[in-house]
Amino acid sequence: MDEDLNEIREPGHVRVGAVLGVGLGTILFLAATLGLLPVYIRWMAVPPNAPPQPERFPPPRLEADPTAELRALRAEQAAQLEGYAWVDRERGLLRIPVARAMEILAARGQAAYAPLEAPSP
Repeated sequence: MDEDLNEIREPGHVRVGAVLGVGLGTILFLAATLGLLPVYIRWMAVPPNAPPQPERFPPPRLEADPTAELRALRAEQAAQLEGYAWVDRERGLLRIPVARAMEILAARGQAAYAPLEAPSP
């Protein structure tokens, strides 16, 4: 029975040249791919119609005298709160000082909470 096992062998028709050819072909393919990869990356990295490089931003505009600018802003705001001015001449809207508006509302008494215009039917 041992003789039967020894007699059964795989066929010896595997060609060593074919195996070496496939291995060598694979190595050459990988070498060519790795060699051409930098060329491909350079070719794809710079498109022909690339947008221009952005310009530098201008420097920030800093306040020359912050205290004077703050003083001018507060004066302008106070003038708006304490002065009279037209908001819309055509519609008859006038801006009045806050203190005067409070006096007008206080003088109306309970009527100050009534609607300004009668509702239209």
